[in-house]
Amino acid sequence: MNQAHASSYPAPWSRVHTVGNSSPRECAAEACRRSAKERLGSVAGLTHPLLERSMKNIASTPRPSTIDSAKSRNRVWKRAAVSVLATAALLAAATVGVPAPLNAATPAATATATSIACNPLPFNLPAPANRHQSAKKAWAYYFPPFPLAVDSPDATRDVYPRWMNTHSAVSGAYDLRDRPVAPQRAASQTTWRQADFEKEVRQAVGAGLDGFIWEYHSSSDIRWQQLPAMLAAAKAVDPGFKIMLSPDFNTAAGSTSDSVYNNVMKVKDDASIYRNNAGIVLAPFFPERKTPQWWDGLRNRLAASGVKSNLVPIFISWGGGTQKTDWNNSVSGYSQWGTRTASGVKTLAKESAEAHRRGKTYMQPVAFEDSRSYDGRYWESSNSSTLRDSLASAISSNADSIALMTWNDYTESWVAPSKQRGHAVLDMAAYYISWFKNGVKPAITQDALYWSHRSHPTSAPYSKTTVGRNGKPAPMYIPNGDAAKNEVELVAVLKTPGRLTITQGSNVKSMDAPAGLTSFKVPLVAGTTPSFKLVRGGTTVRTMTSDTPVRSSVVYQDMIYRAGGGVAANCAR
Repeated sequence: MNQAHASSYPAPWSRVHTVGNSSPRECAAEACRRSAKERLGSVAGLTHPLLERSMKNIASTPRPSTIDSAKSRNRVWKRAAVSVLATAALLAAATVGVPAPLNAATPAATATATSIACNPLPFNLPAPANRHQSAKKAWAYYFPPFPLAVDSPDATRDVYPRWMNTHSAVSGAYDLRDRPVAPQRAASQTTWRQADFEKEVRQAVGAGLDGFIWEYHSSSDIRWQQLPAMLAAAKAVDPGFKIMLSPDFNTAAGSTSDSVYNNVMKVKDDASIYRNNAGIVLAPFFPERKTPQWWDGLRNRLAASGVKSNLVPIFISWGGGTQKTDWNNSVSGYSQWGTRTASGVKTLAKESAEAHRRGKTYMQPVAFEDSRSYDGRYWESSNSSTLRDSLASAISSNADSIALMTWNDYTESWVAPSKQRGHAVLDMAAYYISWFKNGVKPAITQDALYWSHRSHPTSAPYSKTTVGRNGKPAPMYIPNGDAAKNEVELVAVLKTPGRLTITQGSNVKSMDAPAGLTSFKVPLVAGTTPSFKLVRGGTTVRTMTSDTPVRSSVVYQDMIYRAGGGVAANCAR
């Protein structure tokens, strides 16, 4: 690795979830005991000299022990540190009172739409000035270790190629199956970090999102140090696009809230930080590692300094039952990390109902899939079913907001435009996001076809096994939840009815689809490359071929779903 780039290099961190019935839980004791030095270690055999020298500035954060439960999930938190960000802080009058609902001060939705010369979606989004006016909000959980480019504006020198398909995750090294598409720009560009963030903001706004939930640890964390560029990007692209803070915190017994307090104070006056009428919204992941009283103390400290705040915890799991009632006087809303299987979606409506029964808002989690080569686990998302069913549940259960989990964590679950999926996943989500925010199904203005399938059957023989973080072979398996499925899916969003056909070699299947959105699934056929067709009145309207051949056998397993497609027009994005 070029030492000149090491200072901006987000080293791997071990954020492991133990998932049971598709609901993440606390991190395993063995993983929790790993030192900060081990977590920063090496990436695919590359050492980090500058990061190693900065280790003395990193405080170790103890992790909770394993929950003994059939539903338990581990999530390993990856940390990296470089230098401390200094920003100015001014005081504003505020007090801590009864938390207000997350979106209480937001105006009602507007259905005003705009038509553009080349629309990449099968419907028209609201006009730019109206896209954030809905009382319903749509967020995506942003994972700063994986921006469009990591440590170089030159795509040939950036670290992503070295992280792809390494088939070894020893000591937390990255072993990715997908990545963002490399930005096209001059390698000498000096403002590339903000420019990249601006592109991601445009992608998010183009799908109807209102902002990112920004995960960070402390001001010595590279993720925090990238926040100013993201805030500047939001202002430059769309001042209505906001950044919701998701702070990590010291979990040691007796630890204070100093780091969270200090960081909020640094950005409290920034116009791009998300706030409602109760103040700055804090959405920490796994907040139950501290008590509700600890979080009350943080909010009181902020209030004493003139900063209003309110809490929307993203619990490891909840379920919508009688658990966590002791949080009710401390939060303005509820959320959790969410399900990764279609059968788990039914729990989400229960959570929404319980949050509303308690007089609070509900931010519903939504994911496409979850596949982790670093420890061999994956969960069956049934092509796009988990994504679409989760979004449909948010609509039917009257959730107050949604959170895509995540935008760009390429080690587990992502929806951002990527090399292996294009814009297909985000475009499918955009249909439901528009429906969710505006209260009506989008009017279809042009046809769109989206395909998804794996690159090999889940039972395909393989000759080599990926090495996991513990240094042992990590063959892919489903720990719990839905059984593996091997299907090709064609999601058609049609202006008028048509006949859909999926062809795999000599295997040809067809169905008649109505106007609107239809999912058409057929068994996956190994040794073929699926192709797709839309016919109306005997005339072929659209043909499309997958760019992923389905292999009968492989060297290494790869359980992520590939995807592609869209509208017929090839719009620049």
